Amino acid sequence: MGEPRWPWLLTAALMLTSAVAAARSTYLYWLPCRGSMLDGTLIKPIRDDGGTYEEFERLDPAVKARMFACEARMDGDVAGLAPWTDELRIVAMVLLAVAWLALVLGLRWQLRTKAVAILPGLATFAGALTAAGSDRENLPPMWLLLSIEVTAAVALVAISAWQPEIRGRHIRRLAVVLWGTTAFGAIHMIAEYVAMIIFSERDWDTPPGTGYLTAAVITISAALTAIMTLRGPRIVADKAQHHSDLSRGLVA
Repeated sequence: MGEPRWPWLLTAALMLTSAVAAARSTYLYWLPCRGSMLDGTLIKPIRDDGGTYEEFERLDPAVKARMFACEARMDGDVAGLAPWTDELRIVAMVLLAVAWLALVLGLRWQLRTKAVAILPGLATFAGALTAAGSDRENLPPMWLLLSIEVTAAVALVAISAWQPEIRGRHIRRLAVVLWGTTAFGAIHMIAEYVAMIIFSERDWDTPPGTGYLTAAVITISAALTAIMTLRGPRIVADKAQHHSDLSRGLVA
């Protein structure tokens, strides 16, 4: 009896939904920077022509207000942020936790394997709950975000040790799922921040567009999970057919 595909496909669908929520949250956060997102980046460097101040004074007041709002976002000031924007980010975290737990509980693993494997999902849930109850920028503590990826590594080792049937192609697919479902972990977020700092020349706490890489990671992981799941039976069938042809050739 083969491995059920529905937990993998359900997980991929939940991850895609999470990616949409994360992308929408990021879009709303950086909305004041619309039209200037690429200014000061490797694609569109800032030009120092000596006339910046005079040009700024001639700008429309509405444009100036939007520029100040964009600078506030880059400086980490979320005082003017609509509450439901942060709620979308929390929803995205919850969906990732549910996606991983759905996979763990849906597969036919030993109870001890499941007991360890659920830890990354529980850590993500805890991060979402902490963010929802926080009064300061809705950011969970760094140790909690780091625990998401630490428990993911522990879970991957435990699954590989206790479920021999998951090794090989299946363990690679599992690693892809964990890569996406831990997208709000500390290591992911630090890696994105470093990448955006390198990409942008702006000297602010957070470069415009930070957050889109997280949504991209979740999307890519979900797509790869679905592709690997749907192609799996075909690969197995092709291998079986190949062995059958070899056997008939040897008999002949």
